[in-house]
Amino acid sequence: HEDTAEQARPDWERPLRRLTARHQVLAIEIIDPRELDLPDVGLVEMTDPETGTVHEIVLSRRVRERYAAAAAAQRDHTRAALRRCGAHHLVLRTDRDWIADIARFALRQRRAAGRHFTTAGVRP
Repeated sequence: HEDTAEQARPDWERPLRRLTARHQVLAIEIIDPRELDLPDVGLVEMTDPETGTVHEIVLSRRVRERYAAAAAAQRDHTRAALRRCGAHHLVLRTDRDWIADIARFALRQRRAAGRHFTTAGVRP
């Protein structure tokens, strides 16, 4: 149902779509790999930042797998929303050379736009 699909879209999608209609937009997503998977540490206490309630959670294999799947689904959801909006999307990771990743992204954008470019001084 279309209403359900529209409700599942992020709140920022509609304003971003209006922005990309008039401007070139680049969304930069910064990923820390430590946030993608939960560690195998057993019992942990987590505090709800809104209520202050403390919850004890066992980080079992099943919980860690569900968390990893939810994190991947969230990234896919964000990527799809940015694509629907027409925004460019650059993913940077804290465990990679972000300067080289930015340079590669810029070269891909230039190629896609059909502009002439040089690769002098840029590592592959």
